[in-house]
Amino acid sequence: MKALFITMNIRELNDQWQFRQTTAPDATPSCMLPWLPATVPGHVHVDLMANGVIEDPFYRMHEKSVAWVSETGWTYQRTIHLDAPVAPVSYLVFEGLDTVAEIRLNGAVIASVDNMFVPHEIPVGALLMSGHGDLGDNILEVEFRSALAVGRERVSAWMAAGERVPTPGSFTLSPKSFVRKAQYMYGWDWGPQLVSCGIWLPVKLVEVPVARILNWTYDVAFSPNDSAEITVSVTVERADPDAELSLDLAIVSVGNDVELYEDTLPSPALITVPEGVGVVTVRHAITVDAPRRWWPNRHNPSGQGVHPTLYTVEIALRNSTEIESKTVRLGLRTIELVRDPDPDGKGEGFKFRVNGEDIFIKGANWIPSDSFPSRLENKAGSIDDGLNEADNRVYNLIWNACDAGMNMLRVWGGGLYESEHFYELCDEHGILVWQDFPFACDRYPDIGVYADSLREEATKAIRRLRVHPSLAIWCGNNENQMFYWEADKDFLGNRLYENVLPEILAAEDPTRPYWPGSSFGGDNPNSPDYGDSHNWEVWHGIGDWTNYSTDNSRFVSEFGFASSCGEAAWETCLASVDKHPHSPVVKWHDKTGKGYETYLGFTALHYPEIQSMDDLVYYTQINQADALKFGIEHYRRIKGRCWGTIVWQLNDCWPVQSWSMIDSEGEPKAAYFSARSFYAPVLLSLQRTGDSVQIHLTNDRLSPVSGTLEFGISDFSGTSISAHNVNVEVGANQSAIVASCDLASVNGRFDQVFVAAQFVCINSLEEFRNVLLLDEPKNLKLNDPGFAYTVTDEDDAYLRVSITCEAFAPYTWITAMDTTMEFEDNYFHLLPGETREVLVLKSDDVATAEELEPILRLRSMWHVS
Repeated sequence: MKALFITMNIRELNDQWQFRQTTAPDATPSCMLPWLPATVPGHVHVDLMANGVIEDPFYRMHEKSVAWVSETGWTYQRTIHLDAPVAPVSYLVFEGLDTVAEIRLNGAVIASVDNMFVPHEIPVGALLMSGHGDLGDNILEVEFRSALAVGRERVSAWMAAGERVPTPGSFTLSPKSFVRKAQYMYGWDWGPQLVSCGIWLPVKLVEVPVARILNWTYDVAFSPNDSAEITVSVTVERADPDAELSLDLAIVSVGNDVELYEDTLPSPALITVPEGVGVVTVRHAITVDAPRRWWPNRHNPSGQGVHPTLYTVEIALRNSTEIESKTVRLGLRTIELVRDPDPDGKGEGFKFRVNGEDIFIKGANWIPSDSFPSRLENKAGSIDDGLNEADNRVYNLIWNACDAGMNMLRVWGGGLYESEHFYELCDEHGILVWQDFPFACDRYPDIGVYADSLREEATKAIRRLRVHPSLAIWCGNNENQMFYWEADKDFLGNRLYENVLPEILAAEDPTRPYWPGSSFGGDNPNSPDYGDSHNWEVWHGIGDWTNYSTDNSRFVSEFGFASSCGEAAWETCLASVDKHPHSPVVKWHDKTGKGYETYLGFTALHYPEIQSMDDLVYYTQINQADALKFGIEHYRRIKGRCWGTIVWQLNDCWPVQSWSMIDSEGEPKAAYFSARSFYAPVLLSLQRTGDSVQIHLTNDRLSPVSGTLEFGISDFSGTSISAHNVNVEVGANQSAIVASCDLASVNGRFDQVFVAAQFVCINSLEEFRNVLLLDEPKNLKLNDPGFAYTVTDEDDAYLRVSITCEAFAPYTWITAMDTTMEFEDNYFHLLPGETREVLVLKSDDVATAEELEPILRLRSMWHVS
């Protein structure tokens, strides 16, 4: 009985919920919805869909028809039955409430909350009733107010108070910035306006009879003698400081089944927890000889394993039995944000240094993967689960980022602090995380209760995330300095980024870099000479992606070009009548704000006129791929001045035409397949300058690369016009011009030839390729490629497609009619006579070569089969 008494008890409260409408604009109580079954975790829009009250807001233009839901109040309710009393120290824990809510237990208000980003812990040990039958029933209610309505009220109150009020006529305050809620839910230039509410993360009843672990962290100090000292700090809370009960903490290294990235620590440690203290932090130092360091994806100089090393540890709070335990993983690494001033004083660098090595950042911006984040299955995953772990978008996206050669994801400030699952996967896959605090593109109240709310929010978020080796940098906001600094140096919100957040980070996570905003640096927060910059001058200004070559920024943390989602995503949101590139519904699912014809006009600069949905997908996606390829090749060529590119954006939250590289159905776009080359550790790039083509090698590896470079000019039938073969070498972490190709022999026939190059490393025999077109794709005088292909069974999981062609087939696109298949590679240039082999993941619908072969479809710039 003693063991049962002292062990923490956690009861999940995620079932048996119901919800109903409690307030509505211009509605009488008799018109309101009754109690209906609810899902927790969930959002009210999802519950209304499940009960047949509203249509899916992603479908067609139903986003407009469900707008009333966001203006409405909703109450969630369930009964907690207890046969026996709970421990005196017990808590109701809401891991996430979205957002403004009053919590009632048995009719009495026990808490009022208004922050989506923090867990809420409410003492209820003395409030819960127990007994047989109705005596043990406790009614728990969570009543949500409309975040839109609350935001408008708070703006009015702020203006009436008169403190830090903007100059009349200079701008209006946004209701969304007065509610601590994910800002993208109010609508963005890639997302719908669905300002939902709900119990979006799990609910628990937690009993603490004796004590519990509040939080933990660790620091690593490396010694010159090839050892490391890990200091583990664990904060323990006693339920009753006066209770005479000894407590120990055991820190034990444990093994796991994933040998690729697991290592062990020295023998277990047992530390006594001081008595008579309510909250105490206990520390223990562990020395590791010859430590294996955590490295970003594809940067481990020793080549040890595909994935970074993690040390698995169990932290257990014990008395005569175990009270609580946590299994955690430690990554041993150092990280710095290096900002060396230029010798001429005209600028300052911006680069990440990991374990003493400068790392060129190759990444993408991350947004929440659903407009209703409660729908994301944030279950534990591991490296060995495979690409197609069912219904797990977060896992698949991070796997995709790793596979594309990325080493950083920026968690953008209009979204969320992501789930533990997200950061664990980044730890496993070597993906550095740039973490914005959730402020974006707006002015925010920054004094009084608003500053106090951020202090609580940031403290909890920092304590949760600081233990992840993948977390590389904290950033104050997205684009607020860029938008408002010039007009007002002390703009509303700046005190949060310049004072509140630095103070909290100094106390809670002092060794990790902090950056006040993105973009930021210099007198102009978007300066190309200081800090990081966002290059939207091309998309929102000049309009043609060839202008990326004029940008010499130090670190480009946002830039992108929009494209259509894939066919599978369109199927989820279009009726038959909508399937035309100029239909009102297709236009509705473009939030870019350019004007639809302008957006398509950017594609028409380079590609033929779009006349069908197939054209819309194909031409906009290869335009996006070429845009990102052109920009990133440029930025990587000027490595040494530029030290990073973070593309806008990796993923989508609904079916839409956007800047994403992977759409809402998880289907990679052409740009994703291109990223495998432009984010490869060794980049072979071709740059035309007048009548010659310069050939560059960019080496991101921490050792030199050398090998054979073959390059030349061919016409579209495969006839060689010129050919060259040279030996080249590039130093570690450097970029250089290694050869040039004279175009004089082309005789102006730029619409009939291409330049191709291939570099083969001597030691690894890896091949890196590139192809350069010399005229706009829409102007090329192409021939019938003469496609031929075979399909064979590869193994239990994959089929193999072997494709060849007689004539040059640029942008070869492989699809399967009336079904969605996952292709290992796509949208590639197929050279005359070349054979390309592509693995295809089997599906429930297509599992054999005989089933795939008749429905396989190939398209290039010339031909559809």
